[in-house]
Formats: sequence, structure tokens, C-alpha cells
Amino acid sequence: MAITDLIGALERADREGDTAPLPPAAVAALARAEATLARWEAADLLDRQAAATRTYLGLAASTDWMAAGEFDRLLDTLDELAMYRQQIAAIGWTEPFGVAA
Repeated sequence: MAITDLIGALERADREGDTAPLPPAAVAALARAEATLARWEAADLLDRQAAATRTYLGLAASTDWMAAGEFDRLLDTLDELAMYRQQIAAIGWTEPFGVAA
């Protein structure tokens, strides 16, 4: 076999449909890995959402005068909370909001 034959084989493998399908065990392993990564992603988002919630509650608890910077931070935290909620819903994890999937 010549080197040019090997290069041709590599080029053909780059085209869609020129690879063999994965065995069922490999497909199952990939599905388990993706599910684990999704749980880690959801846990990370929930941790960040919890931190933002604590920040929001701390700022909102102020009954006295609030400095302009604090009020801006309160509004930014509300935006951050909305973003986390959208990201968590986008990965299909709706349990924290009591929404049926």
C-alpha cells in the first residue's frame, strides 16, 4: 500500500457517511456521559443562581436609603437571576421552578 493510498483513505473518512456507526455500548456510554455533564451544568447554574438570590435578598432587605450603586446592583442581580432561569430551562431542567416538563 502506498502512502498516497493512506492519504486518500483519510480524506474519504472526512466526508459525512464514510464512518461506521458506533456500537450500541458506545452510544449508551456517550448518553450517560452527556447526562452527567448536563447534571453538572445544572448544578453549576443552580449554585450561581443561589448566590445571586442571596445577593438580591441582601440588597432588597435594606429598609433605609439605598445608594445609587446599590440600586443598580439590585437591578443587575434581577437580570442575572432571569438569565440563570432561562439557562436552566434551556437545558431542560425545570424542576426548580415547579414547571412540568
